[in-house]
Amino acid sequence: MAAAGLRREDFPVFDRFTYLNTASAGLVPASVIQSAHGFEAELAQAGTTGMDEDTEVGILEDARRAAAELLGAHPSTIAIATSFTEALCQVAWWLRPGRGQNVVSSDVDFPSVTYPWHRVAEDTGCQVRLVSVLDDPESFDVDKIAEHVDSSTAVICISHIQYLTGHLLDLNELATLAHDHGALLIIDATQSAGQVPINVTATGVDVLITGSYKWLCSTFGSAACYLSPPLLERFRPPFAGWRSTEHPYSLNARWKPPAATARRMEYSTMSYASAIALGHAIRYINTLSLDEVATHNATLASQVAEELARRGAKLLTPADPRRRAGTVTARFPGRDGEAIAAELTRRGVIVSPRVSSNRFSMHFYNNSDDVDHALAILDEVLQ
Repeated sequence: MAAAGLRREDFPVFDRFTYLNTASAGLVPASVIQSAHGFEAELAQAGTTGMDEDTEVGILEDARRAAAELLGAHPSTIAIATSFTEALCQVAWWLRPGRGQNVVSSDVDFPSVTYPWHRVAEDTGCQVRLVSVLDDPESFDVDKIAEHVDSSTAVICISHIQYLTGHLLDLNELATLAHDHGALLIIDATQSAGQVPINVTATGVDVLITGSYKWLCSTFGSAACYLSPPLLERFRPPFAGWRSTEHPYSLNARWKPPAATARRMEYSTMSYASAIALGHAIRYINTLSLDEVATHNATLASQVAEELARRGAKLLTPADPRRRAGTVTARFPGRDGEAIAAELTRRGVIVSPRVSSNRFSMHFYNNSDDVDHALAILDEVLQ
């Protein structure tokens, strides 16, 4: 069954194919699409008639409040950005760790998690340390990360759930590890926000950023960034624009101090429709019990993992259900993962090819029938 309280009919695409690919892009409820399209249509047809200066200044507030509720934060600590990458780049270039310092991540993190630090390192000489995962996926955990952390570590920047392998890391343990070494913890929650409970205040995360378009079930073009209160006090964003100040529509060419809240990160006109969609999508998610969603997704993931193992697949995702969520990645020895994914797609089962493997990702709108059907088609493909 789908997660309690959610209507599968909000996602009519299941009448056309079996979608097990939320780790790439989540399905968006019709109500979320309508909110964004309605705003864009009105703006296009009536211009600023329905959007005065106060409306534009406050247009991100719904998304900010919804994200704060989702993450257990105060709205003043939430910025709405255009993407995960934009938000992380702002933080990375503000921090600019230098020679003699290091940043710790992993070799299975999404490139947007590591590339900003590699680029900073070109200018400052800091070291980027990547924990090796694919050689021995089962051993990857916080203890493995700790082997790369020392007194010179400035930042641990890593994904809560790894996009490639589905590893789920403990935020409390990561925060303790970072802070015990005087480092900051920056978390990519793009693969976790919307499918597992997160409380940034309780865990002590310094920065947490999530994109909009995966497990939060929104459209492309926005992201939510949490900055902890102690870090926010010090944060001076490297990008500045007309929206950066406390009163954006003062429109004063003379320098004005940045906003006292995380709004200081919001420097420019953006796709407001994307931010409106994000607010509506998070409110949709907030009507659910994320504990139930997490259990539901993990149950489906266990069904997939067990059945793939029975078919001779090598799992890149941890065998322990407590160390994964709704994503399972597996490799069929001697078989081309790209070709398998392509043939599954041709037959109406949507998964992702990743590093010669196949990634299955199940969310609240999936059910065990989806998994059974996908496995039956997979058997046909493997034959």
